Amino acid sequence: MVFLRASGRFQVQVSVLTGQGVMGNYNMHTTVKVVHNGKVYEVPALTGNALKHWHSVHAAKAYEALGGKQLNEFCRKGVGLRGKDMNGNDADSESVAIEDFCNDLHGFLIPKKQIKRDSLVKFAFGIPVLTPEVLESVSKFAVTHNRVDPTQKGQTGEMMVFRQEYASGYLYGFAVSMDLDYLMTPIYESLKEGGSSNKSVDAAEKARRAKAAFAGLISTVTGGYGSKAARALPISSLKEMVVALSPKPIPQLVHGAYDNYIEKSIDVLKAYLAIVGGNAHVICYGVTCPEAERSAGKAEKSGANIEVKNVDKLEELASTVLDLIKKYIEETPETKK
Repeated sequence: MVFLRASGRFQVQVSVLTGQGVMGNYNMHTTVKVVHNGKVYEVPALTGNALKHWHSVHAAKAYEALGGKQLNEFCRKGVGLRGKDMNGNDADSESVAIEDFCNDLHGFLIPKKQIKRDSLVKFAFGIPVLTPEVLESVSKFAVTHNRVDPTQKGQTGEMMVFRQEYASGYLYGFAVSMDLDYLMTPIYESLKEGGSSNKSVDAAEKARRAKAAFAGLISTVTGGYGSKAARALPISSLKEMVVALSPKPIPQLVHGAYDNYIEKSIDVLKAYLAIVGGNAHVICYGVTCPEAERSAGKAEKSGANIEVKNVDKLEELASTVLDLIKKYIEETPETKK
């Protein structure tokens, strides 16, 4: 069983995080209102849906690079059309649909057949860190572009001018939840049948899909997003990231936009595990987690255990997470070696 939670912060410059729409020849950037200390700020944002889309694109590429073969053409080409079987037709069942990696990981809905699957990956909005200094420094501005119309050669319409809004921000926070335990496992079909599925799962394929999901996350938060990437790739830098893994379901980590989100996240995990028992691993990249100095914190009477580790390099974060994913999957009873 693998349940992964992550939150962190990245810096972004001159990027279209999420497009909002077009008015004439003016392309707008999505903005949201956030409240801090009783004051309302309107800031450029990165929607959870946009992050989810780009994660599916990068995860599919990682899955294929890892040797994965179970992708339909929509998944392979980064088209967010879900619910198709391996031949590109509407799937007849959840079991058939989740043979495709994207359907399995990111869910789907086929209204005509009343077949659905919730996404195993859920992203929060990416918003500026909630401090006055950061919120007041975030900016949105328009840049002029020229577009050539090949059908209007020699006429005044040859160059069409349009304006695209971009955003720059010192620090943005993000948060993501991944219930990787349900990979390759029908959810709604088993409920309809009155119990959980007893079908054994290929451990190697499940591990491949879980690894691809995390690789897709790394690729996404290091700049692999942007609704208008055709005009300019995002200028982005991942500053810090905290990943929590457990063989049992665990709460979402505190969003990276909040102050002291790392300490608060560990406190949430401790409180939860003190009630239900179990263990979790927390890996901190780009920031020092004080808990790591105390090695492991054990909740009295419950047997709960949280192991916290600090890493300096993204490669070490990735290798630590992938080792834990492999370990958890191999320990799952229904997976076959």
